[in-house]
Amino acid sequence: MRDMKVLIVGSGGREDAIAYKVKQSQLLSKLYCIPGNGGMAMKGEVIEGRVNDIPQIAKDLGIEFIIVGPEAPLVEGLADKCRKYNIPVFGPDAKGAQLEGSKVFAKNFMKKNNIPTAEFYVASSYDEAINYIERYGLKAIKADGLAGGKGVVIPQDLESAKDTLYRFMIEKRLGTSGERVVLEDILVGREISCFIVTDGKDYILLPSAQDYKRAYDGNKGPNTGGMGSVAPIAISSEIESKIRERIIERTLEGLERERIDYRGIIYFGLMLVNRDPYVLEYNVRLGDPETQAIIPLIEDDLLELFYETAVSRLPKVDIKIKPMYSCCVVLASGGYPEYYEIGKEIFGLEDISECIVFHAGTRMIEGKFYTAGGRVLNIVGIGESLESARKKAYKCVSKIKFENMFYRRDIGEGVKDID
Repeated sequence: MRDMKVLIVGSGGREDAIAYKVKQSQLLSKLYCIPGNGGMAMKGEVIEGRVNDIPQIAKDLGIEFIIVGPEAPLVEGLADKCRKYNIPVFGPDAKGAQLEGSKVFAKNFMKKNNIPTAEFYVASSYDEAINYIERYGLKAIKADGLAGGKGVVIPQDLESAKDTLYRFMIEKRLGTSGERVVLEDILVGREISCFIVTDGKDYILLPSAQDYKRAYDGNKGPNTGGMGSVAPIAISSEIESKIRERIIERTLEGLERERIDYRGIIYFGLMLVNRDPYVLEYNVRLGDPETQAIIPLIEDDLLELFYETAVSRLPKVDIKIKPMYSCCVVLASGGYPEYYEIGKEIFGLEDISECIVFHAGTRMIEGKFYTAGGRVLNIVGIGESLESARKKAYKCVSKIKFENMFYRRDIGEGVKDID
């Protein structure tokens, strides 16, 4: 299909990266974004609207394809609603989105389909959870529902475990998401992010990436949505085969058995333990900020790939990847991931020709950019080696300023291939 009107749902750096690539497609005639951000406003038309209104908005505007960036609208059933209007959607239906929407659903799905993952226990009350860890020792604590990157805690001692469980289950800091928790054995190894594009039957493996979740250098501080990422991470053929056979293919077989209509991305958060892969979590969308590192490496037409997936015609050929490396550094507002101020003017963006800038928490007002979120900008350097990509990224970072800006200085430092 040519001359396609396309809507991208979302407002983060991930969605701006998708918009950047979709904008290059010869299939595109018009790009819309809901709710968008300052960067997306330069690539397409930002329109107002609530998630529940998107199907009708799309029908009124003659939109022919919708790409859903974040997980929450998918969990709420946006793909199902749009398909009732006969609009193709890149993203799973509500049942498929439960792979991310419920940790309990995901862990039971893995157990049922013999997919390697840590042993776990589901607790439905604070007292039940406390009794379990007092009897069996410290466990990773995972809130059942969506928590914006704040629902997983690895406690250092019994007191911190009790404090986390109290915040989740008694104080309800995460709302209903923390009413149940998964208590999971703590795996130790190398963590990696793997992504596939799938129409539910066939799949294409995208470049693997490594993200940095902690707020501060040396992997210290609180968990965030992600402070940076690098790609690709080279994986040996032996380990890749294990990932494909034990995890990806068993996941797709399980989805088919359960008659789940899955057309979109599956993100596998993996831990490699003694060269064996285990699933830490599923996500049902591209990662943020991994997307910002991966997208610039893809040579193919992303809009065509996503559309063919949405209409169950995924091509049975691998996509072309540039033989390059990327390093994405996130610039954040002071105080993130807790309280932070917005409305700070951003300076220096006009002098960043060596890098790609993806906007996240920004607004454009009368031609100027202002902060509008915790993670504000993603600065991506591309190079023939990871070190050259890293140097480019940090050179560009040094030119950008806004009040109370902070970032990690160790993104991409000492990263090794997996063999």
